[in-house]
Amino acid sequence: MSVKFAVDPIINENSVFIKNLTLSVLYLKNDKENPWFILVPRKLGAIELIDLSHEEQVMLMEEVTIVSEFLKSHYRPDKMNVGSLGNIVRQLHVHIIARYTSDRAWPGPIWGVPTKQEFDEIEIENIKSNFFEFDE
Repeated sequence: MSVKFAVDPIINENSVFIKNLTLSVLYLKNDKENPWFILVPRKLGAIELIDLSHEEQVMLMEEVTIVSEFLKSHYRPDKMNVGSLGNIVRQLHVHIIARYTSDRAWPGPIWGVPTKQEFDEIEIENIKSNFFEFDE
């Protein structure tokens, strides 16, 4: 029996699927205050960036760039945070977060500071639609 790739249940519970990219599955964390995407490379057993081949590492950085450009053009953040911690979810994943000097955690880390505003279903569908158009 072969093992099938699956995204960690914590990511599935706390975010919304947007689309499959070449290497990764793209999710949106439901945080309207700080638009926040999560890339999960579809590679079994990947925990650290070094678990990817060189080609996969390059592809992941290309996907980080695509998502960052989307955030920059649609949300005009003051700063973009890109990180891969893995302390709670061990599966390799990369956060790309729009940050603002006026946001709830600035200048500290956004992790662990709960949002007060979530996207509604129409806003999520608009983000999906805009990302599909942007990425084509």
